[in-house]
Amino acid sequence: MTETGHWTRSTLPLLETMPDAVVVVDAAGRIVYANRLIEHVFGYSPAALVGRSVEILVPEEARQRHRRQRKDYGLTPAARPMGAVSHVLGLHKSGREFPADISLSPIDSDEGWLVIAAVRDMTDRHRIEAALRDANEELGRANERLGRDLTVAAKIQKSLLPGRPAGIPGVEVDWIYEPCEKLGGDSFNAFEITAGLIGFYLLDVAGHGTVAALHSVALTRVLASTWTASERSSPSQLLKWLNAEFPIDSEFGQYFTFLCGMLDQATGTLRYACAGHPGPIHVPRRGAPIALGGAGLPVGFFPDADYDEYKVSLRPGDRLYLYSDGLTEAMNGEHEDFGIAGLVESLTRTQGAQLGDTVQDIRRAVNRWRDGEQLEDDLTLLALEVVTP
Repeated sequence: MTETGHWTRSTLPLLETMPDAVVVVDAAGRIVYANRLIEHVFGYSPAALVGRSVEILVPEEARQRHRRQRKDYGLTPAARPMGAVSHVLGLHKSGREFPADISLSPIDSDEGWLVIAAVRDMTDRHRIEAALRDANEELGRANERLGRDLTVAAKIQKSLLPGRPAGIPGVEVDWIYEPCEKLGGDSFNAFEITAGLIGFYLLDVAGHGTVAALHSVALTRVLASTWTASERSSPSQLLKWLNAEFPIDSEFGQYFTFLCGMLDQATGTLRYACAGHPGPIHVPRRGAPIALGGAGLPVGFFPDADYDEYKVSLRPGDRLYLYSDGLTEAMNGEHEDFGIAGLVESLTRTQGAQLGDTVQDIRRAVNRWRDGEQLEDDLTLLALEVVTP
């Protein structure tokens, strides 16, 4: 192309540098030039096309329409980029039709106005796009199946939690359970071990999601079938047994924290033990909430670990709140934890209210604190109240 934008026969060979197959067509629709890539796309040598109608490169059933379109274009010629027109077909010398993408550029030349047509064979691209569409559709179907499976799994997981009411003589139970994903790694329960002896626990498997949930469900089933054995008849003995049976998973780094307790209803004595889990909060019927102590390594870290046992006296009307760190570590927009202080503040505010109302106040307080921030861990609370001597 000259500096004035005027093309001549001598400048047309510059089109050999283009990455696409190119034909140059005059106003009558005759091919006046074709670059060497044209043979790769259409099967014709450049020399075999010069002087022939451009419609030779168009399927026969589309040639009449192409002639009309070419004449209309000649009335108002303008540059048209690749992708401007869809569903264009080219015709290979062998008779094979193929999807094509075409750009058009009108130019001034010694022979009048010409049109440079750059052509790409889109067969491979369409094949890849079709394969991607099929893969995406299959992925969508797989995601739907996975979503349904996770929904069912979440229902099964929640079915393992205490009922409302829990049906435990002398003890009222309420709780919060909000996994940060569809499935959670927290689990808890409260039940009558034997007449007059109430057991309860809250466990928190490291991480969250499906792997943590499977571990949590497995532990729940194990606890349901083994806690009543005589060698596990105290919280510390139960923890020692769990620690020996469930060493840390070295491949996935899976371990869990655990808080468990036993309440002798005849004496009001509560015994509890902790394995890397925060101690419970005791709310006397009359008096301020007390954050009880607790120490101990998470389950599975050291096979011979021992666990201390703590004792607290509970009277009718006293309450106990067990929680996961997902509750106290819930963050606001300033990256500040809700903390034990936030939990104690809520319990102080609702002193004397019904157990369920205190639980709902905690839920509301945490939600206000988060102010829409995403949960980064499962949020769990188990509340118990002694309702008979």
